[in-house]
Amino acid sequence: METNKKSAPFVNIGSSSLLVIFLVLCLVTFATLSLSSAQSDYKFSQKLADRRTDYYTASNQAEEILDSIDAVLAHSYKESPDTYFAEVQSSLSELTFGDTLDMDFSTGTPSVAYQVTVDEKQALSVVLELNPTDRISEGFCRVRQWKVVATQEWSGDDTLNLMK
Repeated sequence: METNKKSAPFVNIGSSSLLVIFLVLCLVTFATLSLSSAQSDYKFSQKLADRRTDYYTASNQAEEILDSIDAVLAHSYKESPDTYFAEVQSSLSELTFGDTLDMDFSTGTPSVAYQVTVDEKQALSVVLELNPTDRISEGFCRVRQWKVVATQEWSGDDTLNLMK
């Protein structure tokens, strides 16, 4: 009696099901990682865009102040070229800006400095060097410094919360 019993390939069905389940779990894991990475990239790009917007807003304000100072310098030179620096000093002291205007006429090359707030931690610092009357053809002033400076002391947090 020969019986041809064909055994059902349960092992093959089980291994293919396990493989499909494993692949689905891998795809879900990679999709979750991709989504979290895209979300963190989006948050970072938003912060960067906000910082650049703040900087360019402050830069525009600094340009407007520079334009006002340049207008005062041109008017002072036109009115009295002989007493140019004295006229500039009195005219600039009458101007009021949102931020302070520091003038130093005690050195050989007078300078005017001001700051415009970028955000709560930074400011745009501008230092102008006034040209003497014999170099007015080059312009009334030249920008010696135009940079972002910290207005608060940085305190780094180097602690790692490994366990809560």
